[in-house]
Amino acid sequence: MLFRARFILIAIAVVLTTPQTANEIYLEGIEEPFATIASAAYEAALKSDVNLSPELVANRWGELGMLLQAHNMHEQSIAAYSNALTELSDPRWLYLRSIAYGELGRVGESIDDLIVVTSTMREVAIIWYRLGQALLKAGRVAEAKEALTTALTLDEDLAIAHMTLADAQILDAEFVNAKASLQHAYRLQPQAGQIAYRLASVERELGDLNASQMWLGRRVNQFSPVVEDPMLSLVAQYSTNPTFFISAARRAWERGDRETALEAYRQAIALEPQNVQNLIGYTRLLTVLNRYDEAEKTLDTLEQVSPNEGMLWYFRAVVFLEKDLVLEAQNAIEKAIAIDPTPEARNLEREIAELRKYD
Repeated sequence: MLFRARFILIAIAVVLTTPQTANEIYLEGIEEPFATIASAAYEAALKSDVNLSPELVANRWGELGMLLQAHNMHEQSIAAYSNALTELSDPRWLYLRSIAYGELGRVGESIDDLIVVTSTMREVAIIWYRLGQALLKAGRVAEAKEALTTALTLDEDLAIAHMTLADAQILDAEFVNAKASLQHAYRLQPQAGQIAYRLASVERELGDLNASQMWLGRRVNQFSPVVEDPMLSLVAQYSTNPTFFISAARRAWERGDRETALEAYRQAIALEPQNVQNLIGYTRLLTVLNRYDEAEKTLDTLEQVSPNEGMLWYFRAVVFLEKDLVLEAQNAIEKAIAIDPTPEARNLEREIAELRKYD
């Protein structure tokens, strides 16, 4: 493909010549709790240990980029992805950065990234579609057709690529070909009103006004064909993924930011209120910080979710003990050991037994 040969070296140069200092990311003016979580993720990426592998550091920046992109903060996500790419040239971050560039109308930069991605991920139809779409927006119609044809060779059921190829064919006054492309798209997704509208326009150009009117009658909405894009779906879900918030909590705790760690755990629990391990982890942090009333409330929730969880009764014993309720603590630790006799439960049992000697 000629356009790839012409532009591949330019796009690679863009990646490889990115400065090795982190691009600054501005997070002012965003609302809580997202502001706290995003700031924590940003700080964690900035302070990545020099002993970490480039892949791990890149993933920290990439995760931040996904979080920002999920909240439509495209400028900031571009900076995060660019920082990831200074650590490791990964097609994931290039692809997502290309989408962010496109959202901001920076089509040339989007094309540069996509050309590099198609050179390494040659068999992914959706990426070729994205490249064709961007090239078409840039007025590079012949190259757009080539990319879209490649997408359809890889996945002939990609309705959005058929419709976009028809757009390129219409620009070249290839109305018969455009009609065929749109008919294929319509068979795949008849519910997308944009296809019917384009068919009406093409039939009018071909002189068949009755057919044009018929297609207008089938236009029940203004929707384009659905685009199934696994990477963008992941981005859309990322800000609602509890795993991200648990990772953010761990990193915040490691650098001594207790409040951010607790807030991250709260977000994870809000997203998955019945996740036993998250409830236990949150309780553990609360007890370490001597916030026993909050811990007790969390344990009430945990008991509703999983009353036969050993750690529930272990932490019940911890809370009772801190409130000088030694008998209640003993009863709780006995339940914990009956369910799961862990070393820490055994140690607490011995501690309680010593205290009982003085009752």
